[in-house]
Amino acid sequence: MEVHHPHHIPKKFKEYLTEFLMLFAAVTLGFLAENQREHYVEGHRAEELAQALLKDLVQDSTDFHAFQQIRKEDMESINQAIDIMDTKGISPNDSVLYYHVIQGVFVWRYHEFRLTNLNQIISSGSLRYFKNDELIQAVSDLNVELKKIEFRQDREKSFFYSDIQPFIIDHVEMSYADPHRKGMPRNKFLQILKTYPSSISQKDYFFNYQTPGFVKNSVNKLRGYDWMMNITNRSYYNNYKIKSQALIKLLRKNFPNSEI
Repeated sequence: MEVHHPHHIPKKFKEYLTEFLMLFAAVTLGFLAENQREHYVEGHRAEELAQALLKDLVQDSTDFHAFQQIRKEDMESINQAIDIMDTKGISPNDSVLYYHVIQGVFVWRYHEFRLTNLNQIISSGSLRYFKNDELIQAVSDLNVELKKIEFRQDREKSFFYSDIQPFIIDHVEMSYADPHRKGMPRNKFLQILKTYPSSISQKDYFFNYQTPGFVKNSVNKLRGYDWMMNITNRSYYNNYKIKSQALIKLLRKNFPNSEI
């Protein structure tokens, strides 16, 4: 049996070159299209991340200002209490001293920052979407500052619960705080305590304070607490505000379409 093979006319070099160029063009265009798509996706993702981070920073800035105002009032009362105890000691019927103790050191206050979006941007590697080196550095700087604040606030918390709270529990009559304990807003409670405390209770404001050296020891603790809070304000909180505002400015500059 004979097998006949069809005869093919050999392609010219020009035809091979044309096919190669067409294939090369198709691959190149596909690569460029994919690269453009990735560029668009990354740009869109960067916009989303910037928007979320900027929203957190702006809201934190507002809340932090309110927190610092309350903290300022607390510290003013701490210093009033120090002055009274320095000059007059502790008297069981000193309603003014009692008010400043409750106002100043009844609770430990701290600010809880919005960290979800910032942590996600850093931990997921999404920081690379921000193509501006200055912006990337500003995000990193703020993250470092927030970690410093976390450490500092832990120190304040430790001092409060080891040195200040025992003074409250062991020597300050808490029945006057019953209205607040039962739901009365803090500002209203403090106003009553300041103007008409006898409407709440008739008990002595302080007890178990006659031990020699107790007043001096208590004043030293209040001074130490106030000193610690001052350093936190001047160093840690001020640095945070500077870095936070710098980052807000850079985000708005690099993402001008932001609605915040």
